[in-house]
Amino acid sequence: MSPEFKTEVDNVTSLWGYISSPFAQRVIATAILFFGVWVINRAIESAIDRIANERRIDINKRTIYQLIAKIIRYILYVIAFTFMLEIFNISIAPLLAIGSAVGVAVGLGAQEVVRDTISGFLILTENQYVIGDVVKIEDSVGEVVEVTLLSTILRNGLTGEVITIPNGEIKVIVNYSKEYMNAYVDIPMPYEMSTDSIISTLQDIVVPMNYEGALTPVEVIGIVDFAQSAIKVRVSVKTEAGKNYEIERRMRKDIKNALDEKGIAMPYNTQTVHLKQ
Repeated sequence: MSPEFKTEVDNVTSLWGYISSPFAQRVIATAILFFGVWVINRAIESAIDRIANERRIDINKRTIYQLIAKIIRYILYVIAFTFMLEIFNISIAPLLAIGSAVGVAVGLGAQEVVRDTISGFLILTENQYVIGDVVKIEDSVGEVVEVTLLSTILRNGLTGEVITIPNGEIKVIVNYSKEYMNAYVDIPMPYEMSTDSIISTLQDIVVPMNYEGALTPVEVIGIVDFAQSAIKVRVSVKTEAGKNYEIERRMRKDIKNALDEKGIAMPYNTQTVHLKQ
């Protein structure tokens, strides 16, 4: 036997001896264990993406599915870590004691985070609003641009401000994007006209009106206020969600132009000043 061949045989023998050693077998078992967990997690994520794409689910449900996938991932890795300790004959009792103490400390310091997370999960599951909805949350109004487990982000359509609201602080939600909205305009009319004449005039004006996004004909609701200098009459129409503001602006313009054509001036506040001599 040549020296080179003998050296190669010795190397293979020593390598096999190392692989067959208890420590090496534990390392290999651990590697196989974590590789299996990684494969399972990838399969779960792929299944969720496939379901989301095939069913075209909204962003809220997609977020819930991703959250479930993350929870499963963490659980699997915790289980794998526990098995790894068992493979290396490491007692987990001290780690459990330390983990319990750390968990209590973190729980006391992260109460608001837990509250926000639970509230965010309920918002997502109950479908209270989705991205693109115009909502009022507390005193903030804007379009929903992002919903996470911790917060809801709005963008004000007038100022462009971005508002971040922790989900745990959300108590009352007004959603302006559910099914339909009502567009209404209060028209000031002169006291010199009789109420019957006012209603009749406005009905003649609004009946021909037809707006894209309107679900019903424009109608005169009636007198809503006797103001200081004008009789206010409300005109209303049911619209698609999000179209009410645009239609309100167009109604104001069209009604003002129609009244001008009829020679009817909208009243405005005046003040008479008497000077003593």
